[in-house]
Amino acid sequence: MSGNLGNPFMSNTPTSSPLKGKNKLTDSLRVSKRNSASPANSNSSGGILGITASPTRRPRTTGSVIYADRYLPTRTEVSLHAISSIGNSSNVPTLTSVDTENQVESQRERNAHETFDTVLKNEIFGELLTKDAISKETSIDRIKNTTDMIQQSSTSSSWLATPSPERRRQQHDMSENGGESSSISAPVTPRRLFPSTQQDDDLMYRSSTNSSRGATLLSYSHRSSTRRPSTASLLQSQFFDPVSPVRPESKQLLLSPSKQTRKISKVPYRVLDAPSLADDFYYDLIDWSSTDMLAVALGKSIFLTNNATGEVFHLCDTEMDFTSLSWVGAGSHLAVGQRDGLVDIYDVTKKKCIRTMSGQTDRVSCLSWNNYILSSGSRDRSILHRDVRMPDPFFERLETHTQEVCGLKWNVEENKLASGGNDNIVNVYDGTSRTPTVVFQEHTAAVKAIAWSPHKRSTLATGGGTADKKLKIWNVNTSTKISDRDTGSQICNMIWSRNTDEIVTSHGYSKYNLTLWDFPSMDPIAILKGHSFRVLHLTLSADGTTVVSGAGDETLRYWKLFDKPKHKIPTNSSVIFNSVNRIR
Repeated sequence: MSGNLGNPFMSNTPTSSPLKGKNKLTDSLRVSKRNSASPANSNSSGGILGITASPTRRPRTTGSVIYADRYLPTRTEVSLHAISSIGNSSNVPTLTSVDTENQVESQRERNAHETFDTVLKNEIFGELLTKDAISKETSIDRIKNTTDMIQQSSTSSSWLATPSPERRRQQHDMSENGGESSSISAPVTPRRLFPSTQQDDDLMYRSSTNSSRGATLLSYSHRSSTRRPSTASLLQSQFFDPVSPVRPESKQLLLSPSKQTRKISKVPYRVLDAPSLADDFYYDLIDWSSTDMLAVALGKSIFLTNNATGEVFHLCDTEMDFTSLSWVGAGSHLAVGQRDGLVDIYDVTKKKCIRTMSGQTDRVSCLSWNNYILSSGSRDRSILHRDVRMPDPFFERLETHTQEVCGLKWNVEENKLASGGNDNIVNVYDGTSRTPTVVFQEHTAAVKAIAWSPHKRSTLATGGGTADKKLKIWNVNTSTKISDRDTGSQICNMIWSRNTDEIVTSHGYSKYNLTLWDFPSMDPIAILKGHSFRVLHLTLSADGTTVVSGAGDETLRYWKLFDKPKHKIPTNSSVIFNSVNRIR
């Protein structure tokens, strides 16, 4: 540790952290916990239903058939009520948009329900499905591809049974017309659902077996004796495997590798005290470099933490408050904005300020690099482009906002700059041009949260403040809006993951959490709780797997959200092509 100041980051990692006890370095830094540092309402991602887990007990719907706990439907004479209760897919729980905090867990539970439902159908109807197969599909495949006709038939049956005024009018019209149907067509009669003649029975049977995929389980409600399987064949199929009590197809389904569901821990694996971390919406005080160094501005001091070794360095102090900071792409220099409008550039290796640039008269709220060009936005409503290779403090001034510039982000690959202001406007510029090429004015609050998509060209995400609460996705080439989502809370910061096509937003009033969004569906994947004040500061690790959030509760929380990207193995053709290029 360099400098006169000690390590300000005191560990308050909760005992429920998924990596607790595995990181000796983190555990050794642990001190007594404060009440505000422990996430009381965080839930671990453990205890999830497996693929073989039975569904939870749910209340019966009105009018459903009640069976005893030992009711076992036979395979030879199955009633229509049994088929309806078992074949109805409405028993499988659906994912609701309201329960946004457990999307991953709900999906796992739904997968377990679907597997249980498939196995149960196969155990009861598997023999009949196998005999009626006209292709190489197994009974499991036919069940999975079954079209749900039970709901349609049950709906029509309930409609017929209900003496509604509309039904009475149709019956009256039919009696007046001598039995002929009126202009209003009547629904199908119950006779089509319960075939009493051999002709109707064969017609229903052929309609189900002529389809190339799927099977209508309703067709097995009534079968002729010539097509009914013998008891010996049923017993032979049932006990084909003397060890397993289920059919071979069900056993294969249960033993097959299940669909892997992503595991997202809702508990941070590290929590550090960050005393004097400012609770100001317009500040941006943490950033993670490409060399795995985290910079944090605490009050009038800046500290650097080496994520690989755990070392903490005191970089500098100032008489004015630090308001923003940003690493250059190579991670060798750190740009720091101050409340008096000055911008300092520090050489991290030498731990000294190598340059101070003026030009703005009020606090520098945001900084962004584009190779050797540093752009800064200020409360004086200006954006300055600075070439660090030139002696002049700046070479271009933009005054396109009418209030403070609080968001600034370069798209280095496409050489585009996006700026957001307290005037609720988002501007997009080509390079360092003075005039914006695209202007978005749909937000109704300050736009600080800005992120470019690293996966799709010219795709920009913006988030509005307290009066807006909207997460909007734009195509800047066509000036069109791709998506618009109400988050229900102030959006303070935003990150677009490099490893997956997902967006992380941090929120202020009134939820104080982080939300992980899927793009382009914009469905919330997970909500991460733990902070007790506005989550204003957000940054992504060098490998793209960890998000660090800082809030007004003076804590830094480390969230493991993403996996490392899988490196593609080069094909033989690409290897040969690269070899030819090297020879040339």
